[in-house]
Amino acid sequence: MVGGPLKKWFEDKAYEHGRNLFLYDKDPAKRFSDDINRADVIFICVPSPRWADGSADTSIVEEAVAGIGGSKIVVIKSTVPPGTTESLQKANPKHKLFFNPEFLTEKSAWQDFIKPERQLVGWTLGSREAAAIVLSLLPKAPLASPSNALNLSATEAEIVKYAANVFLARKITFANAVYDLAKYHQADFENIRKAVGADSRIGHSHLDVHHGGYRGYGGFCFVKDTDALISHLENCGLAEAAALFHRDRKFNEAILATQGLTPEDVSMHDQEWLKNKKQNFRKFS
Repeated sequence: MVGGPLKKWFEDKAYEHGRNLFLYDKDPAKRFSDDINRADVIFICVPSPRWADGSADTSIVEEAVAGIGGSKIVVIKSTVPPGTTESLQKANPKHKLFFNPEFLTEKSAWQDFIKPERQLVGWTLGSREAAAIVLSLLPKAPLASPSNALNLSATEAEIVKYAANVFLARKITFANAVYDLAKYHQADFENIRKAVGADSRIGHSHLDVHHGGYRGYGGFCFVKDTDALISHLENCGLAEAAALFHRDRKFNEAILATQGLTPEDVSMHDQEWLKNKKQNFRKFS
């Protein structure tokens, strides 16, 4: 979902596969087996799934960086815990590492990519002077880093990515709590949603509790990133902050359970599978 729009962007910018655009994927079905070491700038768009304890598995990212030879500009787009890019920079001083998060939705990934609200290139202590080079390769945005208005480190950009996703997940659980309150009082939640969302400080996004055909949140990122942030906060000794998001997660799981669903169900890529499961649930409930 991240690598695809990036590939199309460079193709649309007249980069030619095999001449100045090189693609590699371990999955042979993708048919991308170029020698990426022919490139000067390498973007890493690989999974960072959950371990059993909920923490982020960064081993695929680490493997990708370790496989790069020479001295390159390496841009990590995979979501990783704060401090990961800086740690990889220290382990690979021959490269210049950056973190460049994406804020894409599954429904409109391409449009989100080419018209971003923000373009953040977070630098490490060993790469700061090359950040503008990376930024120049990417779609322009109203808010950019580095710029006169903003200059983010890689760790700061990593926190931004987690904060954005987990905030939206929290907004969904908040909307569902208000929905339950409206239902208790036999009030029209749609009226409430429209009025609350009209506040420009809040906005309408993620207040539709039936978005996607089910209540609660799922998708590729919200479950994974909420769990990863909880684990990271606990590792940092920030137990109270971790507990705050843990309660959100439990509330979301309870909402899903009333529909015969689990976070794993709604995180699956095959939306037809989810549609059939929901139909069967309604049929027998």
